[in-house]
Amino acid sequence: MNKLLRLFLLIAFMAFPAGGICQESEVASQTFSKQGVVTQVDSVASLLIVSDGIEQMRFFVPEGTKIQRGIDDIMLDDLESDDTVTVQYYKAADGTLKAVSVVDSNIIASF
Repeated sequence: MNKLLRLFLLIAFMAFPAGGICQESEVASQTFSKQGVVTQVDSVASLLIVSDGIEQMRFFVPEGTKIQRGIDDIMLDDLESDDTVTVQYYKAADGTLKAVSVVDSNIIASF
């Protein structure tokens, strides 16, 4: 009986990694791109608001999101208002727009 229980637990952990099925991975497979100007950065709440002149979009920037200026990796709080950025993102199951990567086109600021 003990072997059967171990086998069941092994199969359960393999089928449901990290405590459950990750529904966001299905949504994350459909990514989008948005280019615009940074209007607000909140590094405490991990939020980035970008405007393309028509609409503002609010992105949650999870820890580990790749943020670059030119070829340099930077932090979220290195972004400034009026920087032109391109955000690769996906829409999570809860409707949140989650950034996968952010590229700051303002290369001059990195010198």
